[in-house]
Amino acid sequence: MDSLRYGILGPLRLMHGPAQPLKAAKPRRLLATLLLHPNRFVSTDLIADALWETNPPRSATANIRTYVRALRGLLQEAGLPAPIDTSAAGYSIEVGVDELDASLFESLLAEGGHLRDAGDGRQAMQVLSRAYALWRGRPLEDLPMPAAWEGSVARLEAQHRGLVDSLLDLRLEYGDASGAAVLLSGRLTDDPYDEQLWRRLVDALVAAGRVGEARAAYAKAVQTLADELDIKPGPELEAAGARAENGRSANWPNPGIPAARTTDRPGPVVQPRPMAAPELTDPLRPPSQLPLDLADFSGRQNKLEQLRDLVCGRDPVRPPIAVISGAPGTGKTSLAVRLGHLVREHFPDGQIYLDMHGATQPRDPAAALTDLLLSLNLPDFAIPTDPERRSAMLRSELASRRVLIILDDVATAGQVTPLMPGTGASAVVVTSRNRLMDLAGADSMPLDTFDDGEAAVLLASVAGVGRIEAGSPEAEEILSACANLPLAIRIVGSRLAQRPDLSARELARRLRDETSRLDELSIGELAVRTSADLSYDALSAEEARLYRLIGHFAVGVFSARALEAVASPAGVRRSLDRLIEVNLVRISSVDQRGTARYRVHDLLRLHALGVGDDEQKAQAVRDVETVVDAILNKIRRANDALSFEYFGVLEHTGPLTAPDPSPFTETDAIAWFDSERSTFVPAIRAAAQNGLHEYAWRIAAAWGPYLDMRAGFDDWNGSHQQGLLSAVACGDRRGEAIMHRNLGQLAVYQDDWDNARRHFDQAAQVFDELGDRLGEGVAAVGLGTWLRERGQRAEGLAQYEKAIEAFVADGNANAEALARTAAANAYLARGDVDTAQQYLAEAFLIAVRRVDAHREAKVRRRIAALRVHQGRHDEAVRQLRKALAIFDGMGDDHCAAYTRALLGQALKERGEVASARKTLLDAIDLGHRLGDRSVEGEAAQHLGELYLSTGNFDNARRTLERAARVWQQAGNDGAATECRRLLAGSVPGAAVG
Repeated sequence: MDSLRYGILGPLRLMHGPAQPLKAAKPRRLLATLLLHPNRFVSTDLIADALWETNPPRSATANIRTYVRALRGLLQEAGLPAPIDTSAAGYSIEVGVDELDASLFESLLAEGGHLRDAGDGRQAMQVLSRAYALWRGRPLEDLPMPAAWEGSVARLEAQHRGLVDSLLDLRLEYGDASGAAVLLSGRLTDDPYDEQLWRRLVDALVAAGRVGEARAAYAKAVQTLADELDIKPGPELEAAGARAENGRSANWPNPGIPAARTTDRPGPVVQPRPMAAPELTDPLRPPSQLPLDLADFSGRQNKLEQLRDLVCGRDPVRPPIAVISGAPGTGKTSLAVRLGHLVREHFPDGQIYLDMHGATQPRDPAAALTDLLLSLNLPDFAIPTDPERRSAMLRSELASRRVLIILDDVATAGQVTPLMPGTGASAVVVTSRNRLMDLAGADSMPLDTFDDGEAAVLLASVAGVGRIEAGSPEAEEILSACANLPLAIRIVGSRLAQRPDLSARELARRLRDETSRLDELSIGELAVRTSADLSYDALSAEEARLYRLIGHFAVGVFSARALEAVASPAGVRRSLDRLIEVNLVRISSVDQRGTARYRVHDLLRLHALGVGDDEQKAQAVRDVETVVDAILNKIRRANDALSFEYFGVLEHTGPLTAPDPSPFTETDAIAWFDSERSTFVPAIRAAAQNGLHEYAWRIAAAWGPYLDMRAGFDDWNGSHQQGLLSAVACGDRRGEAIMHRNLGQLAVYQDDWDNARRHFDQAAQVFDELGDRLGEGVAAVGLGTWLRERGQRAEGLAQYEKAIEAFVADGNANAEALARTAAANAYLARGDVDTAQQYLAEAFLIAVRRVDAHREAKVRRRIAALRVHQGRHDEAVRQLRKALAIFDGMGDDHCAAYTRALLGQALKERGEVASARKTLLDAIDLGHRLGDRSVEGEAAQHLGELYLSTGNFDNARRTLERAARVWQQAGNDGAATECRRLLAGSVPGAAVG
């Protein structure tokens, strides 16, 4: 046992290292949790429960990552480099069977059991004695016992009790009286009122020649029974006391030998009682209870292989337990049954199937135990009445058999914990709508919907040959309506198979209507709605209300925070945890901060929309309004904390419409935007779908400053397209103008010139109708940029001057500074350096007076462009580095990309080749990632020129070709032509396209 490294059979110990290298409580608990499940991934949720019981902090996931890093370092320092692996499933510690006392204990226990069953009792006794010696007390007795450990610790303690009984029998049988006495003394510590244990201890001590200790044991037994139970010793214990007094043992080792060990000794002939059960003489067939496998089963191949590897593993210590969980209709039972048929030959002692009715009337575990024991061919008269003894009998029976047990539709872990084997080669597969994270020793196999390929194969297989063409528009529309849910696909496939008069096109048309889609997804006893109803009916009133709200609100991903407007954070967390457990909601992703995003399957969303009475449905819409109102007001609060002033038209100015209980700092505001970013577009769509159109366009407009800073083009487009529709729907002309202007600016960033002009023209017209001078000026700047980029520089400059006039009239100094900067750029392009310099000086002065660092950085970038034009590259580099520090500090990648492109050019002109190359490569990468072709093309062109100047013609050719291609995509034919001219004139062998 010198190889042991870790000990949990008693206080937590590291066997070869400092006695106590782990002093912090959380890393100790984390290590203990992983060691209770060695070589298996332990979910973050289970670890959180072990570390914080029922009240984990919001930062639990991030904290766990920190503890894992610390634990790795501590183990390394202690000379115990146990690999702690990380995956989406959680964390796992890799230890060998001979490195962890619990694993070695279970291995020895299994080995001893096999030796005993093979008739080698003496060797079995030696092996089991080694297992017994590993125990140093109650598992992890030096640590508080969280509920998350109870199942694993209880299993170890049950195995220990079984070991003591087996070892006691063997020591009694083979004459090791002293060893038997040691075991009996230990048992009496836990059960001091068992007369039979006292009687056996007295006889064992006498047989070992320790008569004085036998007399003392008898006296202690008499006193214990008298003091605690007020009874006198029974005849058997009294007789043992007499034998101790006389120094004579009983017919040793009888009566301590179990009946199974005395079959070779003749005994009295016992006549059968009149009502005794007849002796079974026919050979007993192993159970074979698997339901019929689906002939058209398809998909899940990876899951099948993982499950087969798990249940057919040859781990001599732990019976494999797999939990297949998933939302209604994901095909949990079909997968389990297919697996059962696939691995039948690996379980020659039988395959048992039990429907646990978890979604309707959960089956009592005690009754299920009886069914399992009867399935194993035990006579009913031999089955104990006490459920705990039934459970122990089941573990004993399974220890020496290889049986596959499928427990279908399980409600809770408690329903099946008594049905689990303790050791041996049997395996259990559990299916459940709940995740059953508290089922000790189980491997989780969550099911999601099919991927597109699996969904298409299943539809074609069920529908039959010639009923639907794979990849056709009808097939894709049908699968989209089914959202790749296996049950829904099976239903529509069956309808096509059974209704030759129903075409795929007609079925797709019927499924198009969301209000009747669930009605269409029903055939015979198969129905998506019915399946979902079973899960919904199991919810509490609070959980059901949240489910209905999610149905109305969750048209995409959402966060728990977004729902806290309708209930306390703790209440939302409890209800959401329950919805996740029953797979009505699933975790979509977890960001680097440990914040989870959730998603509901589209068909379950439709189900949630339809459940409840009229008042409950109306309440759900009111709840949505409460949620989006809270989101809008929080965005306004976050905007107030930003240090830069947004160039655009906000939907709201002035005091907040709701009190601010805890004002944001700028860092907190940006972090909140980052963490909640994926919530806003779905929230806008949800507001629109529930008729809350004013909230839809206002939320879209309100997060404009953040979108501009982060260059969130996809979110920008998704939110503003719906925002424009909603502004029109509710007749808000100002909202319509704001949406048009913002969409126009987005189109400029994405080089979509036709749409940019259309949106800017619409915005300018409406702002003019409303007499909104700020809006007029903002739209004029957008038009000026469009005209400048299209080569109409004079017309563009006129728009900039018009904007300056509007901003001065409106008193908006920030917007005036931007317009002056844009005008300066136009003057510089036409060679009027003095006017450009004057406009930039005025813009810079405005930014400094307003203490607007973001505007200051933008002006500095334009000043640097002027200095590059003047050939004053040292000054340009200084200005650009100051601007870049500001942009990077704010996380404004978009402005930082343009600044890097210009900085690379200035460094190139200064002859700093290495720095210029790195800076330009960074700018290219940023521009490509942001989808801004202009900055990507500009940086690539400068880099190509740099390669030319150093004679690196291969890189020059590749880079300039890329620049020309990007400029072409951006619609800048002049820049593309310039790149090709450089190629043709400077790169040997370059082709001109």
